[in-house]
Amino acid sequence: MERAIDRLRLRGLPFFDLWGYLLFSHGWTWLWWSVNVIAGYEAFGRGLPFTVVGGVGPLLGGVAMTYVTYGPRGLADLRERLTDIERISPRWAATTVLFFPVVTFLTASVTGVVTGNPLPLETTFFELLGDPGAFVATALVILVVGPLPEEVGWRGYLLDRCQVRWSALASGLAVGLVWAVWHAPLFVMPGYFANFDFAPDPVCFGTNVVLVSVVYTWLYNNTDRSVLALVGFHFLENFVGQVTTLPPTAEPIGIVVRVAVVLGVVVWFGRQTFRRDRILPAPPPALS
Repeated sequence: MERAIDRLRLRGLPFFDLWGYLLFSHGWTWLWWSVNVIAGYEAFGRGLPFTVVGGVGPLLGGVAMTYVTYGPRGLADLRERLTDIERISPRWAATTVLFFPVVTFLTASVTGVVTGNPLPLETTFFELLGDPGAFVATALVILVVGPLPEEVGWRGYLLDRCQVRWSALASGLAVGLVWAVWHAPLFVMPGYFANFDFAPDPVCFGTNVVLVSVVYTWLYNNTDRSVLALVGFHFLENFVGQVTTLPPTAEPIGIVVRVAVVLGVVVWFGRQTFRRDRILPAPPPALS
């Protein structure tokens, strides 16, 4: 087994830590999702098993490549970052919880001013809150389908490997790009975005993912590489998107709001580490 792992590490192959991960995240995911696309199965109907199994690609890549790159101490580090709540200070816990509700409200407010329709925001949150069973079920589905398996890969593994090479800004953009591309099959998978009130524009969707990935990087670097914080952050992004509805005209305005946030992060915290003290929390030493 150890000899096989040694061969997998391919010490002399540049960027294997990145490409090896992408074989899981994109290769595994797209292999399973392509069944729905080619066969025409509904994503949440007959094709549900392929949708769910395909979605764990980032999780598999995060765990497997963490072991290949760092060994057992990497898995121990990953487990700690998934469970250690003390990494998240009250300030950053508040940021985790409030960021997406505030950005959504701000986007709705600006859209209202531009369109002359005061606060064009609809929400099912209070209706859902009145049904505890439906609330818990919705929250669990959102957590398991997206944030938990994805964040073990995107931020639990890939972001660290990018930041050993590039600045926080460049790394956030790079992870955002591959994260956005990962979603591409969902735009042609029957019954996926068709389940929403309207399908997002692919360009606006991809742009938003890349921009918000920079914000994820900012949070990650300021919570001592906490994957737990990022799972919560991702969960709230998806949950807020699930229980609120904005008109299509709000999409480009949302991009402008996110650009403003990213510029604020870069100017105030600096592009190199996104931290005021300029000290980047480091992963364990990679196996040589």
